[in-house]
Amino acid sequence: MGPFDYLFSFYGLLLGIAVANVAIGFADMWRDCEKVAVGTCPPLLCGIVMLGGMNVWLTMWHVRSETDVTAWQMVAAACVALPFVFVSRAMFPGIEKKPERSIEEHYLRHRGLILLMLTIPPVALAISKVLLDRVHDIGWEEIWLGARIIVPPALIPIANRTAQRIGLGAFLGLEFAGLFR
Repeated sequence: MGPFDYLFSFYGLLLGIAVANVAIGFADMWRDCEKVAVGTCPPLLCGIVMLGGMNVWLTMWHVRSETDVTAWQMVAAACVALPFVFVSRAMFPGIEKKPERSIEEHYLRHRGLILLMLTIPPVALAISKVLLDRVHDIGWEEIWLGARIIVPPALIPIANRTAQRIGLGAFLGLEFAGLFR
């Protein structure tokens, strides 16, 4: 195994946990849909987490030949992947403890922290690209990364359900477009 394989296995573990949490959350939403309404924002958020993880995986794949394992690479990997794990759990209210009116209400109440956590991975990627990978050019990849940094904080102050749905839909589209960069 080379350096990339070791670092990639760490990413794969963390991102796999996030994707598994989303899949389990979807199953729980389906199972409990008669007790608690789902809404539109939670499925959009699930898609963002899943596509975000896929984008991280693809980013790592594209830089595999230049990847080295250092303490800073491990810190960067944790900063990129762990927020997805957090969001994949925090987005679901855990109805067995305290039932909510809807999962969307839970998201709207906690959107500040959830959206802030979704800002961390692209910020960590941008910083690691400059400091660790020595990438200083501006192209489609960096513009896309900048948009991923701007969208979540822009949604934080917006309490309107429809605006959140539109914003999360746009963010989901941005993550989907990133798969083809």
